[in-house]
Amino acid sequence: MYGILSESDLLALREQLGSRENRMRYLVQLAKQAEIPDGSRADANEVFGCEARVWVKADWLQGRLALTVDSESRTVLGLLMVIRKALHGANAEQVSTYSLDEHFDALGLADFVTSSRGNGLRKVIAKLKSR
Repeated sequence: MYGILSESDLLALREQLGSRENRMRYLVQLAKQAEIPDGSRADANEVFGCEARVWVKADWLQGRLALTVDSESRTVLGLLMVIRKALHGANAEQVSTYSLDEHFDALGLADFVTSSRGNGLRKVIAKLKSR
């Protein structure tokens, strides 16, 4: 339900993050760490439904998901990077059982997922699960 992450991984990170301010700082740091290759903003990679434009490139290499994410919004990119940390390198079963809501609740990040962000992020997950 958390991709390649375990419950203990999430609990440790949640304790480390602490306050809402620190959780927001974490999302910004993740966005800054995103490695976005040229061409990732191709029309074929765009996922519609979020308040900001989002691009997701997903490839299966030797039974594992290789995931690249991008967004015009730093906050949305941070949220996408949280998903990427859970699913990059995951197998098909881990992707199919991944729960966005449970993952973000476990990390204390659910309050950063507005309804429009949530719609977009759920479309990203649906795209990954449909492959």
